[in-house]
Amino acid sequence: MDYINLLHASGIYEKQTAKIIPFRSIDIFENAVSAGTGSFLVDGPKETVRIDESILPEDTTFGVRISGDSMEPEFHDGQIAWVLQQESVANGEIGIFALNGEAYIKKLQNDKDGIFLISLNEKYTPIKVGENDRLDIFGKVLGKSDASAITGHCR
Repeated sequence: MDYINLLHASGIYEKQTAKIIPFRSIDIFENAVSAGTGSFLVDGPKETVRIDESILPEDTTFGVRISGDSMEPEFHDGQIAWVLQQESVANGEIGIFALNGEAYIKKLQNDKDGIFLISLNEKYTPIKVGENDRLDIFGKVLGKSDASAITGHCR
């Protein structure tokens, strides 16, 4: 106790309060969703990580890795898209979809011409959803992070 009192008296020691960083467990699917030609997501492997909540958009349910360049300039190959799991996505919103078993990150277009999955990169043509196609919606994309930024925030 004498040593502690000497440190306090010397002014060398300053009491500091630890900053508490809230972490949250979240699943990141290892099979990337395609920003291009399509890849399988359903029942794929996933990794559960504890991540700093400050890099997650509010209401995030899970993350998916992005593969390809069809959603550039907004989303890039290797990034992680943060998703709110829900059964519907509004016209014009970006979501995670499975079309006939292949998973995509795309913008939904639903108009008089039909339902389309739209790429942001203009070099890709819209994908028309036919009446015999199976379209599943995994959820709405809320945001993104570079994979490298996540490794520093995981525990």
